[in-house]
Amino acid sequence: MDAWVVIGLRFAAYADLMLLAGLALGGGLGRYAPVIGRRVIGWAAALGVVITLAQFGATCLAMTGNDVSALDREILTFMAFETPMGISHIVRAAALGLVAVLWSTGRAGRLVIAALAVVALGSLAWSGHAAASEAALGWVHRSSDIGHLVAGAIWIAALVMFARILLFDFKTPEAVAPALSALERFSGIGAIIVGVIVVTGSINLLAIVGVDGLAATFATAYGRLLLLKLALFGAMLGLAGLNRWRFVPGIRATLHGGEHVIAVRRLRRAIITETTLAFLVLAVVAILGTLSPVD
Repeated sequence: MDAWVVIGLRFAAYADLMLLAGLALGGGLGRYAPVIGRRVIGWAAALGVVITLAQFGATCLAMTGNDVSALDREILTFMAFETPMGISHIVRAAALGLVAVLWSTGRAGRLVIAALAVVALGSLAWSGHAAASEAALGWVHRSSDIGHLVAGAIWIAALVMFARILLFDFKTPEAVAPALSALERFSGIGAIIVGVIVVTGSINLLAIVGVDGLAATFATAYGRLLLLKLALFGAMLGLAGLNRWRFVPGIRATLHGGEHVIAVRRLRRAIITETTLAFLVLAVVAILGTLSPVD
């Protein structure tokens, strides 16, 4: 199978599952989180099932050397039930299916939906480089990877929620105060999320290449792409700092003077740019998962 198809499926899985889990967790905004339409969660979960099945099929096909005729029932059963990759896909599809059904029928609260979404997202840790780690290191690596994914999911979902707030809530006078509270609330939570991402990202890298392999890694295609990911992450941090210390206070300071429209426009552009950078990071991560860190 074409490598770009695999990369595309990986990107789709990361984008869909991180957005789903992040939205289910309220983007870290708590009671200030804007209302998310019922269809958004349901369709995201249903799309996740489709992507999961496509990824499983692509992986099985690759194992046969792209020979479709070799994909018999025996091979599919073995791959699904006797490999960590297959089991992780089954868990993911089951969790997403439950989210779609329970959310659409309204038979479960947000806490249950969030837990199932996190399980689906966390199952990705058994499909990448973390899946290759063994014994105690494997559990540390996968636990760290799950923390990395969840923290990133909350950040991405918060950006999407901010975009919604800035596009719609600031057009309604009575919604301005809650919208500002949501923007300000994430300032403190954002620092915790960044800390978790940095710590878990460092653990993941050391688990993949080891301390002795760090220097050599950055001379490989994997290492250069990793540097690109870090550069994009740094740009996101810079924009997040502008949002926290300049743009959001600027809206609050000019709110009663009627000049907040310009400040809102600036913040909106910054949020859209930061969101774009976040999805570029996911694209880089999708490619990284297909590369060897030592070649």
